[in-house]
Amino acid sequence: MSDAKAPQSGGQLQRRLGSFSAISITVGAVIGSGIFLKPLGIAQELPAEGWIHLFWAALGVVCLCGAFAYAELGAMFPQAGGQYAFLREAWGPMPAFLYGWVFFWAINSGTIAALASAFAEYVLPWFGVPLDAATNGLPGKLAACAMILVLATVNHFGVLIGAIVQNVSTFAKVAALVLLALAGLFVAGGATDPASAAVVTETRALTLGGVVATFLAIFWAYEGWYQLPFNAAELKDPNRALPRGLIGGMLLLIAIYVAVNLTYLRVVPFEEMRGLGEDKSKVASLTIGRVFGEGWGNSLTLLVALSVFGAANPNFLSSPRGFYAMAEDGLMPRALIRVHPRWGTPTASIWLQALWAAALIFLVPPFGNLSDFVVFAAFLFYGLTVAGVWRLRKTRPELPRPYRCTGYPLTPAIFVIVSVLFVGALLSDPSEQINALKGLAVLATGIAAWYLWARHRVRILTR
Repeated sequence: MSDAKAPQSGGQLQRRLGSFSAISITVGAVIGSGIFLKPLGIAQELPAEGWIHLFWAALGVVCLCGAFAYAELGAMFPQAGGQYAFLREAWGPMPAFLYGWVFFWAINSGTIAALASAFAEYVLPWFGVPLDAATNGLPGKLAACAMILVLATVNHFGVLIGAIVQNVSTFAKVAALVLLALAGLFVAGGATDPASAAVVTETRALTLGGVVATFLAIFWAYEGWYQLPFNAAELKDPNRALPRGLIGGMLLLIAIYVAVNLTYLRVVPFEEMRGLGEDKSKVASLTIGRVFGEGWGNSLTLLVALSVFGAANPNFLSSPRGFYAMAEDGLMPRALIRVHPRWGTPTASIWLQALWAAALIFLVPPFGNLSDFVVFAAFLFYGLTVAGVWRLRKTRPELPRPYRCTGYPLTPAIFVIVSVLFVGALLSDPSEQINALKGLAVLATGIAAWYLWARHRVRILTR
C-alpha cells in the first residue's frame, strides 16, 4: 500500500470535536426509528416477555463487543476513513474497496433513505397529508428528499455546525426517552385494555424465523454504532475521545433501550401488545398516552421525526469521510477529495451521498425492505472488520495501541460468531432471502468494479 496521496483540493479536515460530541455522534446515530417502530413486531415474533428483554440487552452487548474492537482500531489509525481504513490496513485494498462500494451504494445511502422515509411518514400527517400518501406517495418521497437536502446543507457548512445539530437532537431524544422510562415507573402496570386491541393469550414456540426477525429489528435499532471512527481526523484527541465515544455511547444506549422496553411492557402488557395489529408505532403511542395522558399520544409522531432526523445526521457528519479516504487512495473519483477551504468539510462526498440516497427513496420505497437490506449488507463487513483486530495483533504487533480491545480475544470472537451466524440465517430464511440476495448483488457489482477498474488504480498508486 503506498503512502502517496492525491492532493487535497482547497482545504483539509479540522480537529474540532471533543469527547461530548464523540458520545453524541454514537448515541445520536443509533437512536432513530427502531426503538419506536420495532417493539411491536418483536413482541409478535417471540413467545414470552422475558425473551424481549433478553434480546435487547444481549444484542446490545454484542454491538458493545464490536465497539471494543473498533475503538482499538480507531485509536491505532486516527485518520479519516473509519471502517474503510481498518479493512485496508488489516486485509488489504480489495476488501476495503468492496466495503466502500457496498457502504456507498447500500449501507449508508440505504440508512439515510430509510430514515428519511420514516421522517416523512411521521411529519406529513401533522400537515393534513393522508398517511398513505406520506408513506407511499409522491408527497412522502418529496418530504424525505427535503430532509436529506437540509442535512446535506447543514453538514456542508462545517463540522461544528453538524456537531451542534447532532448534540442538540441527541440531547432532546435521550431526554425524552429517559423521561418516558422514569415516568413509566409511576404508572400502575399489568392490566390490559381490551378496548385497544384483541388480547392474545395463546402460547407460541420460539422459532428460527422469529429469532431472525427479532435480530433484524434490534440490530436495526442499534444500527449506526460504528459511525464515530469516520470522524477520527476531526477529533481533538482521538486516542481518548474515540474509545470514550464508542464505548460510553454504547453503554448509554443499552441502558436506555432496556429501560424503555421495560416501560413499554409495564404499560402495555405483552398479551395486549401482541394483539395490536400492524400499526408499527402503536406500542410507543399507547405507552406515551397512558403515561402522560391521552392528548400526548399524538406527540409520538414529532418525537419519531426528531429522532430519525438526528439519527440521519451522522450519515452526513461522519460517513462521507470514508469516501474522502477512498478518493485519497485513488479508489473513488478524485473530486471526492475536495475539502471546502472555508468550512473544512468533504463537500463533494456529502452531496454525492445525498443524491444517491434520494434516488433510493424512489427505487426502493418500503421502509421495512430498506432497513432489513441495510442490516444484512452491513453485517457482511462488521465481522470482517472486527476480525481485523486479531490479524493486526499478529501481523503488526509493533503498532502503538493507545486503547486495547477490552476482553480480547473473547469479545471479538463473540461479535464475529454472531455476525457469521446472523448472515447465514438471513440467507437461509425464505422470508429474508430477497433482501440478503440484494445485498449480495451489490457486493457482486463491487467485485466486478474491482477487477475492471479499481485494482489498476491500486497498481498505479503503488508504483
